[in-house]
Amino acid sequence: MTPYTLAENEDSLDFFYENEIIEETSQIIWENCVIPSTLSIIHIIYKIVLVNFMFAILVSSVRLGQNLFHALSGSCGIYLISHLESTEGKLLVVIFFSLSYLILFTSYIQKKYYPIQKENIDKIRYLSSSNIIKYALIIILVLCEYFLMKTETWMEIRGLVMIFSMKLISLADDIDKDAIDFPNYFQYFGYIFSGANVMFGPWISFQDYILMYNQPTKKNLKWILSIARALLLSIFFLTVSNCWTSYIIKDDMNIFLVSYKEALSFRTSHYFVSFLSEASMLAAGLKNIKIWNEPNKWQYKIVDPLKIELPTALATVVTHWNKPMHDFLKKYVYKCWLPLGKFYGILATFIMSSFLHGFELKVSVVLISIGIFSYLQFAARDYFARAFNCCIRVYPCRDGCTHKYKRCTIIPGCFRLFFSVTNIIHLIYLGMLMDPSTDDIGIIKKWKNLYFISFWLMFVNVLIVM
Repeated sequence: MTPYTLAENEDSLDFFYENEIIEETSQIIWENCVIPSTLSIIHIIYKIVLVNFMFAILVSSVRLGQNLFHALSGSCGIYLISHLESTEGKLLVVIFFSLSYLILFTSYIQKKYYPIQKENIDKIRYLSSSNIIKYALIIILVLCEYFLMKTETWMEIRGLVMIFSMKLISLADDIDKDAIDFPNYFQYFGYIFSGANVMFGPWISFQDYILMYNQPTKKNLKWILSIARALLLSIFFLTVSNCWTSYIIKDDMNIFLVSYKEALSFRTSHYFVSFLSEASMLAAGLKNIKIWNEPNKWQYKIVDPLKIELPTALATVVTHWNKPMHDFLKKYVYKCWLPLGKFYGILATFIMSSFLHGFELKVSVVLISIGIFSYLQFAARDYFARAFNCCIRVYPCRDGCTHKYKRCTIIPGCFRLFFSVTNIIHLIYLGMLMDPSTDDIGIIKKWKNLYFISFWLMFVNVLIVM
């Protein structure tokens, strides 16, 4: 056989193997994706859960001194942070912590010598100490996102810094309004570095954190089962995001289905992190305040996938996407800017949210878009409710609905079904931007593939509102 013939045969074999269609089966997906994906995060899960579990057992078993409790809480977080790969990232976290306490103390001194008058406490004070801290944090986050740090390093610690920032803002605002006393160094250390939420969140208020010391929750079998439930849900959504979406919806299907797959993959990855966060909080002995003193009820609600996947309104998606963050933004941003008007309050909330996420372009576009879309949909539904005298507002009537057509009757049901379908379209339209392919082809191209459908729907809403 001549060299030419041999080369020709090798080319034919290469062509055959490159073009061979391997049919993916559920067994192949299970072995090559589900199991590897699960194993890849086991080492993270067991460290986070075990550290917080041991902390909760110790706190429940022994009455620790206050400073010792806070030192132990912060040390758990420091231990978890120490497993980050980037030395530069760990150094930045330490610097950020040191400077943040100094900034908080400075704002406290300012407030002490220039106290807020009671009649001005609910007014917008653009240069209040808490607002100055917000401005400083915005600048720091944007500089880190675009100028000061390597992308890989910043991506590793961005979530930590975001939670730190939210804790600092809430502390400064509460101190500013005399809602809490200025924390000592141990309290601040324990709160900021609390192992329960230092890695993946969620944000908790200083008051809720202190409650963990003042009224430790009673641990029992249901506590352990609640942790297991959260972990199983977390792993389930991880495998859906990494494996099952691509198995069910192929890349050669309809463009709307492919876009739905990309958006669903992003949402389920968020559910994975949210339920892992819930497991971490539960393991540390934290649960929702409403059930704090009920030993047989264990839950720390962060996300509600069902209300997001089948949304009755975009406002519902916003509320249930990350409940603790929604509460934070509502209390410390929205209400602060509400005196300017509801629209400006909503806009300021979503702009602040985008800054907390580092003002990454596609994240900011999604957040600001959903904020504007939510407001327009809210106004349109309010108009329809008045025009047709039916109960179809975003939030149902609280007491004694006076509409001619009640919420559960046919006409309001048809309206709500229509809005649910449009909400799913909006989730596809915005969620697909979070797919990595957006970095290659751009936001406009991704939207063009779907004919800018969400903007056309919102344009109709604008015409209705006008």
